[in-house]
Amino acid sequence: MAALDYRTGLEALRAGMPEAALAPLSAALDDPMQGAWARLNLGLALHALGRLAEAEPHLRTAMAALPDQAEPAFRLGTIAGLRGDGAGAMALFRAALARDPHHVPAHAALAALAVEAGDGAEARALLAAARCIDLGEPELALALARLDLAEGLSEAAVAEAARVLAARPSHAAAARLFAEASLASQDPEAALAEIAARAEAEPFAAGWPLAAAWLNEAAGRPAAALAELRTAHLLAPGSADVLALLAHALAGAERTAEAETTLRAAIAARPADIDLRNRLATVLWKANRLSAMLDILTAAIADFGPHPTLLLNQALALNTIGEQEAALAAADASLPRGGVAALVNRIAVLPYHPVAGTAANLRKAAEAINVALPPAAPIVARRRVGGGRLRLGLLSGGLGQHPVGWLTLAGLEALPEAEFELTAYSLKPRTDPLAARFRARCTRWHEVGPLDDAAIAAQIAEDGIDILVELGGYGEGGRPFVLRHRPAPVQVKWVGAQFSTLGLDGCDWMLTDRWETPPGFEPHYTERLLRLPDGYVCYLPPPYAPPVAPLPAVANGAVTFGCFNNLAKLTAPVLAAWARIMAALPEARLVLRTHSLSEPETRARTAARLAAARLPMARVALEGGVPHRELMAAYGGIDIALDPFPYTGGLTVCEALWMGVPVVAMAGDSFCARHALSHLSNVGLGDWAVADVEAYVAQAICRARNLPPLAALREGLRERVTASPLTDAPRFAHGLAAALHHAWEAAAR
Repeated sequence: MAALDYRTGLEALRAGMPEAALAPLSAALDDPMQGAWARLNLGLALHALGRLAEAEPHLRTAMAALPDQAEPAFRLGTIAGLRGDGAGAMALFRAALARDPHHVPAHAALAALAVEAGDGAEARALLAAARCIDLGEPELALALARLDLAEGLSEAAVAEAARVLAARPSHAAAARLFAEASLASQDPEAALAEIAARAEAEPFAAGWPLAAAWLNEAAGRPAAALAELRTAHLLAPGSADVLALLAHALAGAERTAEAETTLRAAIAARPADIDLRNRLATVLWKANRLSAMLDILTAAIADFGPHPTLLLNQALALNTIGEQEAALAAADASLPRGGVAALVNRIAVLPYHPVAGTAANLRKAAEAINVALPPAAPIVARRRVGGGRLRLGLLSGGLGQHPVGWLTLAGLEALPEAEFELTAYSLKPRTDPLAARFRARCTRWHEVGPLDDAAIAAQIAEDGIDILVELGGYGEGGRPFVLRHRPAPVQVKWVGAQFSTLGLDGCDWMLTDRWETPPGFEPHYTERLLRLPDGYVCYLPPPYAPPVAPLPAVANGAVTFGCFNNLAKLTAPVLAAWARIMAALPEARLVLRTHSLSEPETRARTAARLAAARLPMARVALEGGVPHRELMAAYGGIDIALDPFPYTGGLTVCEALWMGVPVVAMAGDSFCARHALSHLSNVGLGDWAVADVEAYVAQAICRARNLPPLAALREGLRERVTASPLTDAPRFAHGLAAALHHAWEAAAR
């Protein structure tokens, strides 16, 4: 019976049905004759299904039981490689060749590792040996052709890629090699014309639209690339490689629903592809489906092990869902092999941590990034001689309806045009009304998102920028490493993930104010502190914000607290403080609103956290995200906003104040721990920001129990904000202009 099970499982595996092979092969594991072979093939079936964690023990047992077989060692080597263990993979591939010197895949795998190590000669020798064993294998021919291309032999590479495409018309690697080699020998338009001619001659070959897609992507035409990939998929619907490429392109185009469906199909076709799993996680991230993202990452980590890329995304997801301890642990786990990306990931998570997120720790984390970075070739930025307008460069992906836009645009518009000429270096295309106003204020506009840091820096230097303002930091899409190329004589950090020092060589100043960085805070920053006379931002209220509603507590008979910040800011101490406030006010309600709460799983997970913190869930409402106009209107149902800590609210505080809602806040020592203090102080409500948890709880309870002053404050709060420096653009611009002139003149001394 066991022998029959083994044959049944083997036939299913040979027929390309690994799922069907699992049960019969498992039943044959104890067979005295075929048990070891059943274990090997069970490992192969699980490997084919991407269930690497399950496959590994079976393959190790088979490797010991079948000492003459190369396949167990080879498959274990591929698992090691997928997990980022290059040394382990190399040892296992060599073990496979020691068992069978004619094992072609092991030769090819070692050649790929040699290429990664920069040893082209070793790679060529390994591939040549493999071709002597199997002259007809196209993958070997393509690998050799790629080495030819690296050595400048583009015509040979073109010919080999075309030969493979003639035999296998949907071969993705051959199509890409053809495109790369064609581009190396001619300009992009000529290469595209050649590919178009070949596609016309072979209209049913998917390889030609694949090649055209790669060329269009390389030329910065993602829409054209996506159209070509759709064509390729129509021509080769059964190709897992084409499906994977289409899935990545859809994700890059932010076609969320279609990308998710296509990625899941591609993962089913290529379950051992770590990049597809990770890309699906990022698509879910952008859709604010954090629990689904974590499910994907948890399963991937089980299969691929603690791969740095997976851990980086896991840290971000855990942090965004409000689980700061687990997030920092995941970020720390990625450090040994994650390089600079892991250090950047860690500093993005750190400021939310209720204990570790101090200014001193953030400076250490920032300096660790600077130390780990490779040297950056500086660009000689010529300091112009004479007077004239200062050329101000803005480097950001948020030049539109984004926190950066709402907190900077009004002040930048009010800068005297006779003194400042503005140039934008936009990292993300935006077409909203605020983006149009940014464009109107700027003399020049460059979309630089697809460029690398050095190319962006070269453009900035070519434009003769005097003062470069970085507005992205270590946030999503930020490019602070451009500063290290020194493209401008004066370089300044302002807004955009401005939660701490950047710690980078090349960043001269940090725009700040006396509340964010009072005297004595200088040791927390590697930059010089450029303090503005009032607040460090100028808030632009949205024109569609509705009028301030009457105090809800008058009609409700009890106060409604609210917090519209993201879940990352809801730390355990915050929840504990809120529980104390709600316990002291048995009729009070609490409303939390953020986009990630739209996902049922995240909402349930958050409810469990709040209940564990002893918040009365019968009086707590968890609401998902809404369009900005509706978000502003939602403040009409809130009496008092409870600001989180240590990462306090920035734009959310400004929005609450504009809608007549005062904010109870607590200030710490990091930059992000003092946003609320700055904004409240700037409108004359500095006494609403306190120094410790006891005062925070007492403040909220006291304010909630005294409704007449609360109603009076609400009634006049918008007028107070309007008359304050927080929204006074001419006043802010006067201070900003003076600060920028000071920085410019200081650089000359």
